Amino acid sequence: MYDVIIEHIGYEKDRYSEELINELVAKGICIINKDKIKFIATGILIYKNKFIIIFPKAYSLPEFEKSILKHIRVLFKVLLKYRQEVNLNTEEVELLGGDNGNQKENLLIAHRLINDFIHNGLLIKEIRSKSILSGKVDWPATINEEQPIFSGRNVIYTETVSRKTKVDRKNQIFLLHKYCVYKSIERYGWLLGITVESVNLDQSEIECDISYALNLLTNELNSTFVEREINVIKLMMQFLLGLEEQKGKETLETLVTPYFYNVWEYICSVNFNNQYNTLKNIIPKLKWEIESDAMVQNQRPDIMLIKEKKLYILDAKYYNIDTNLPGWPDVVKQLFYSFTIFKNIKSEKFSAPNKKIEYQLKTLENVENVFLFPSGDSEPIKYVGKVKIENNSDLEDIKAYKINTFIAMKCFIKAEKYNFVNGLSVL
Repeated sequence: MYDVIIEHIGYEKDRYSEELINELVAKGICIINKDKIKFIATGILIYKNKFIIIFPKAYSLPEFEKSILKHIRVLFKVLLKYRQEVNLNTEEVELLGGDNGNQKENLLIAHRLINDFIHNGLLIKEIRSKSILSGKVDWPATINEEQPIFSGRNVIYTETVSRKTKVDRKNQIFLLHKYCVYKSIERYGWLLGITVESVNLDQSEIECDISYALNLLTNELNSTFVEREINVIKLMMQFLLGLEEQKGKETLETLVTPYFYNVWEYICSVNFNNQYNTLKNIIPKLKWEIESDAMVQNQRPDIMLIKEKKLYILDAKYYNIDTNLPGWPDVVKQLFYSFTIFKNIKSEKFSAPNKKIEYQLKTLENVENVFLFPSGDSEPIKYVGKVKIENNSDLEDIKAYKINTFIAMKCFIKAEKYNFVNGLSVL
């Protein structure tokens, strides 16, 4: 059902068909290096009903399938959260499922259908009938249809019209919704740990002529004003259109990003309680003395935070440090951040953005630079070394920490809690 691989590791080309490899290369998802295929994106691919799961660099996969499924589901939720919360460029949006309301793939649509169904159930139409025997009194109908008795100032109805409501489980919209949810769970439910049995869905009475269904849904969409019904009907239409387009085609669905370094930075920013927006005013700006209206690019550290009497400047580096290490530009940039920021804080002209920050900054003793690398090591956070510039003792070291990618991703989606900031105080 699925194939699990790790980004930037070489795999034999005959693992996949030539047609699929050509499409992956064209989309910038993988490259060919001699007789090896190497994926340069992270995420989920679906081709001919087979799922290809690409985990990040330096990832450690568990041995047993039950545990692997947990890792796949966490990666899926991380990509959904990243897609929803970050402003992405057009290329990345396309690889992560397409624009909202215009997805060509079914994975995201199916996820939304399943999620809505879990929280709200199937779309239900009600049949209302009138009765003089029992049920909730329908006063407008009673006043219009029954003759009252007047007694002084009182109006008495000896007979009332009541309403009885029952669910129309043979309604075509209900059955279409059931069909779409069933098919969504049947194909993608395992990514969420859901089966049709676990949610009590059966396949009885589920049939679908897609052309007829689309016409029916279009008419229903034009006649309903209930927000949830409108949203679900639109999802159903997109889902059915996707099924129609895939008939007889070997389509490739993608929920991947070739920029997982941005995802890694975002994960670390959340897990280390990034205070950049509060502290950005303490970063000195470049001042050009030149006749030009060109925009000047300012310093932009990944993550900044104050803990006790120390300012931390963290750089989330998406490197597998067993095979590659940050070079001169990354090191110099980080050292420049700490040197100029600390010097700016201690200058006479410096003014803090608010009183609380001013007090914290006045009591700062030093700035600590840190690189954060993804890892499969068992510890959530582990100090692994440092880098310094030789014969420059006046420049501080940059410390290096490995962060367990799986634990970091679980904390990012709030499936687990861990205080990563405390892990910086081990030295």
